[in-house]
Amino acid sequence: MGKHSKSSSQAASPEEEMHLPTAPGWMVTFGDMSGLLMAFFVLMLAYSSVQKESFEQAISSFQQAMGILPYGQSMIKFEQVPGIRLSPPLPPKEIMKRIRAASYLAGLKGDVSVMQVKEGIRITIQSPILFDSGKSLLRPNAEPVLDELVKILKDNPNSVVVEGHTDNIPINTSEFHSNWELSTARAISVTRYLFEKGNLEPKRFTVAGYAEYHPVASNDTPEDRQKNRRVEILLKNIEPADVSKS
Repeated sequence: MGKHSKSSSQAASPEEEMHLPTAPGWMVTFGDMSGLLMAFFVLMLAYSSVQKESFEQAISSFQQAMGILPYGQSMIKFEQVPGIRLSPPLPPKEIMKRIRAASYLAGLKGDVSVMQVKEGIRITIQSPILFDSGKSLLRPNAEPVLDELVKILKDNPNSVVVEGHTDNIPINTSEFHSNWELSTARAISVTRYLFEKGNLEPKRFTVAGYAEYHPVASNDTPEDRQKNRRVEILLKNIEPADVSKS
């Protein structure tokens, strides 16, 4: 009995106690603050690829977590935040300038025309640059212009209409039984190149084949017939709803 009481009353020496590593209190606060700051800048970096509304919600949540605002309120207006740019769509003049520059560098200045019309920007490319006679397989000649257009479409939410046109000389081959088929197939080839090369949404594109029924010149001379053999690409005007979806 006495022996048991003696052993029970003995206290463990400091050397026998387990000592866990500890950190100064300021390091915990510093670590939390660093993590929050990193999350904030990651959100800022990712802003260019998310919708504005989603980003506002994320920043609002960050403010609330930091105790800056009560839940349900938002203080930051992103148009006023230095360093955050909403990347507005390119103005039509800039788009036309880039297409013309790409045409000039590719040596296609006389074969590609760009003009602003009521519906948007119309780009006309002569078919001999794009296709061999009677064919719908794209040639590499016009790729520099199409590639520049892809870059523009990746940064701008324009809807696109691609139209194929021919002259009035009938065609009847094993591949195409009429100019309707040929003009449509050529428009499809250009359209497919654009959305596949840029990984763009196909639903932004409309394809039309007009055969010889929308000429821009008479079909009386070889020169005029060549003008009628073309592909026209219409970048439709950007509506406010299109900007909000981008």
